[in-house]
Amino acid sequence: MSLLDLSLVTRTFTELIARSVELSPAWQPRSRPIVSPVPPDQIAGAGLSFYLYHTTESPHHKTPPPVGGIDDVRYNSMAVEMHFQMSPVAAGQSVNEMHEAQLLFGCALKALHDAPEIDDETEVNGTNIFGLLGLVGAQNRFRVNKVPVMPSEAVSYWTAGASAMRLAAYYTISVVYLDPDTIQSRAGRVYSYSVSAYPAGSPFVTSSETSVNFLLPGGLAQTITTSPAVVAYGGDLVLTGANLSGERVDLLLRGNGDREPLVADENWAVVAQPTRLVARIGSTIGGTTILPGTYSVSVRTSRTLSGRLVSDTSNTTPIQITPAVDLISDLGGGLFRIDGGLFADPAIAPEQVEVHIGARMLVQAGGAPLAGEYQIINAGRIEVQLPADLVSGTDVALRILINGAETPPAFVRVP
Repeated sequence: MSLLDLSLVTRTFTELIARSVELSPAWQPRSRPIVSPVPPDQIAGAGLSFYLYHTTESPHHKTPPPVGGIDDVRYNSMAVEMHFQMSPVAAGQSVNEMHEAQLLFGCALKALHDAPEIDDETEVNGTNIFGLLGLVGAQNRFRVNKVPVMPSEAVSYWTAGASAMRLAAYYTISVVYLDPDTIQSRAGRVYSYSVSAYPAGSPFVTSSETSVNFLLPGGLAQTITTSPAVVAYGGDLVLTGANLSGERVDLLLRGNGDREPLVADENWAVVAQPTRLVARIGSTIGGTTILPGTYSVSVRTSRTLSGRLVSDTSNTTPIQITPAVDLISDLGGGLFRIDGGLFADPAIAPEQVEVHIGARMLVQAGGAPLAGEYQIINAGRIEVQLPADLVSGTDVALRILINGAETPPAFVRVP
């Protein structure tokens, strides 16, 4: 929950403002505005200045001097409040250009009003703001407060002279913690033989990824890497980070609604190294079925210290487990059989299953499928009857979604 690069905070809010204004009904159909950290007098063209002009140490989060003495203060985080001036810049001096700048300013005011706090869950139109800057999982939380500046005091923020006063709003963002120095060693009195220091840092996951292999139309092999990982059953999940090894390493998997995470068993073939963990995605854990969908994963490491096992658990990172497509068989007459799975389970509601051929979503049939329909034969097999109006000889994409998790790319040729 600490950092040294204050520009990450500025970039967080410039991205939030720009993306939020772009979606505003009052701003559309205009394109995404320019929101810049540059002072308003230095912006070329129309835009919005979100300028960091001052910082202060937060008096409410200031820690007392450490017991070890004043020299050890560098091992404590410094809590900082950042002060910003937000001001619109018109493209010119015409009435329409000034009105346009005021419209942008109003939309930006609402954007910050509607998102007074930004954390790992903050999204704009499906885009995670922290995810754009690599801040997800670091437990940062930035709160923005509009500073009430009286009109009579606003002139003190500008050297007006013969120029007109500028339109502006003022914000304080808190609390930003600056990274402390890392403690390399710690000496002190031993109070109890049962108290142990962990010999290495806590496990930390920075990213998840997987390689997806598939065939393009014509048989050309293709490999893509997805991060966060979107991995089918039987695929390899790769977690990268630090301190991921130990005497015992557990991969923890938790889905929406799970009260406790599940511990991957031996079928997941977990192999852990200090900065990399690889696991083979299974369809079950200890007899519990793993449904397609979105999960959070973490790593728990354990070491024996002073005769007892000491465990520590990393942060969580999201992954998506998707159904697999192992084999596509042409049964003739536009009927195709897809083997793979998991396609069915008592816990999967019918409305959570979608089958698409190209841009067309097929209808689930109760029996043998007709044109434009599909039938779930069992958990590992689906049969699809292509729509009758598809052009013969063309390749169309086959997409199967279970709980929002989509199968790897696959194609069928229209007979």
